[in-house]
Amino acid sequence: MALNLMDIPTANGGWFKPKDNLDAVAILLEVKDFERQRPTPMGPKDSVVADVTTFRSREQLEKLAPEVTRGQRIEQTVLAKDLESVVGGAVLVTVAQVPPSKPGGYPAWVWKQVTDTGVRSQVLAYADQRDAALQAAVAEAPSFD
Repeated sequence: MALNLMDIPTANGGWFKPKDNLDAVAILLEVKDFERQRPTPMGPKDSVVADVTTFRSREQLEKLAPEVTRGQRIEQTVLAKDLESVVGGAVLVTVAQVPPSKPGGYPAWVWKQVTDTGVRSQVLAYADQRDAALQAAVAEAPSFD
């Protein structure tokens, strides 16, 4: 019998900071969990746990050598809400800031879909390479049956 081994979504990867990812070429978000109105010291917030793969530069993209953080928590209001429907899936985005809609308001952080086909194909090549390495490791693992 084959096991369907799954990971428990945990936020051991710290918090996603949009400001630190503003100049990233591409961010691959693999959304693991969405929790509506999670209690926090700053009041309840929608919260997402995701594996975040960040290509900070074209060089990282060309080498297929991103920064990977498993179990990162995303709690910025708009960013978290946009990922609610993506649980169990993935999106390829960048992060940007938009001006406030009301005078005196704070700018909002938003996701922007990556539309550059070259960037998309390189990130998909990275994902294929990563998945192939995982399958090879599973195939080489000993059987205890």
